[in-house]
Amino acid sequence: MSGPLPLGLGVGFLVANAFFVAAEFALLAARRTRIDQLAAQGEPGAHDAAAGLRELSLMLAGAQLGITICSLGLGAVAEPAIARNLESAVHHVVEIPEAALHTMGFVISLAIVVLLHLVVGEMAPKSWAIAHPERAALVLARPFRAFTFLFRPVIGFLNHAANGVVRLFGVEPQAERAVTHSPTDLLLLLEESAQRGGIPADEHRLLARTIELSGLTAATAMTPRDDIVAVAAHETTTDVAAVAHATGRSRLVVHEGDLDRVVGVLHVKDILLLETEPGHVTTVGELIRPALFTTEDQPLEEVLVDMRQAHQHLAVVGRPGAVEGVVTLDDVLGKLIGEPDPSPTP
Repeated sequence: MSGPLPLGLGVGFLVANAFFVAAEFALLAARRTRIDQLAAQGEPGAHDAAAGLRELSLMLAGAQLGITICSLGLGAVAEPAIARNLESAVHHVVEIPEAALHTMGFVISLAIVVLLHLVVGEMAPKSWAIAHPERAALVLARPFRAFTFLFRPVIGFLNHAANGVVRLFGVEPQAERAVTHSPTDLLLLLEESAQRGGIPADEHRLLARTIELSGLTAATAMTPRDDIVAVAAHETTTDVAAVAHATGRSRLVVHEGDLDRVVGVLHVKDILLLETEPGHVTTVGELIRPALFTTEDQPLEEVLVDMRQAHQHLAVVGRPGAVEGVVTLDDVLGKLIGEPDPSPTP
């Protein structure tokens, strides 16, 4: 084949190769959450991009098929066409033996094709897709989905065969990329965003502490049983005031003779606001508030929600008959913001 046609075909294969490379890297780099958000907003191409992400394995197989076809076509058509044009141009300028002319034409044309294939067909589209993954996915998803639909039987067979090979090595192929992140992954993403200036330092610190909190339980913030300051329900307010003054505690656990028999919580301010008649002795049992119970494995953020709903600043960790410790609102917030609580722990 001679003339401009093979060169035109070569350019077509080069552009198509760039298209498949960009589509492949766009689907790999695009954020699933962002694509879903754009699809919900009705952004053109977003639904096709989201569908491609849901069957990523098949789409990547389609991209590889397209890249392979284009690479073979580029080598079969463009290289001989460039070689013939070079040989013809050189032959009209200088006399060179036929064998040397063919060798020179082959080497130079191969170098040109390889260079164009690497730069224009591979590196440039890859860099663009990685730099603008969501935009690239929206632009390329629809024609790429059309290609995979057209060649779906072939792509499905190749993908099935590849998955079979992978399973021989004990790996279960995944149809789509995992979109979940562990707390450690999120912390690394936050750290990278902070380093690049995407998140202010104070927000980075607060978000990091919030993520760390998601892996904590009530047991990680509680005051253990041996360190709980508690009073008996029959004790007088005068006795309790002395205990509060000596320990600096503002909330005291109230029990009936044994810490495993918790009956409520006493706030010291209730004693200070108490108005009693002369000669009347008020006991702790008359002023207690209901106790909020939680378990050791309760996520700390759920403990915080329970405290807010119950309007309680202290929760007993355990259950009636088996108390393990207590956790205060200050303990929870201290874990969240990463600052030590200046007040003593109940």
